[in-house]
Amino acid sequence: MFATPAMARKHTKQRPQVGRLGKHLTRRSRGRCELCDRRDGVRPYELWPFPEDPDPERTLMACTRCRRWLEAQEIDPIEAHFLAAAIWSELSAVRLAAARLLLASDGLDDPWLRDALESADVDPGTGEFRSPDP
Repeated sequence: MFATPAMARKHTKQRPQVGRLGKHLTRRSRGRCELCDRRDGVRPYELWPFPEDPDPERTLMACTRCRRWLEAQEIDPIEAHFLAAAIWSELSAVRLAAARLLLASDGLDDPWLRDALESADVDPGTGEFRSPDP
């Protein structure tokens, strides 16, 4: 788990303003979860820290299961193999959400999980993308 779990839990309450991105996100995702491709209960999910105005670069469409995992910062490693593909998404919100879920896993001894985390450019201490070296 990354170093800021208390902060993350404090900020998982989604803001109503994120609904303004609904049409754009629905078109982008084609009504599917952008992490696992499911269609059940898909709604916008904004990643903390929240920008002043909702930003599609920090918001993804997530199904009921993925939202539950993001909010609890817990995954079922057996069900979560799709995160290995999500970590390669072109969308920064999807990559960041997948990396945060992988970092929250207790199963870091699983080879697939370790490999997926190595490909993520996310700082385990902050749960944010690493800054490129100058």
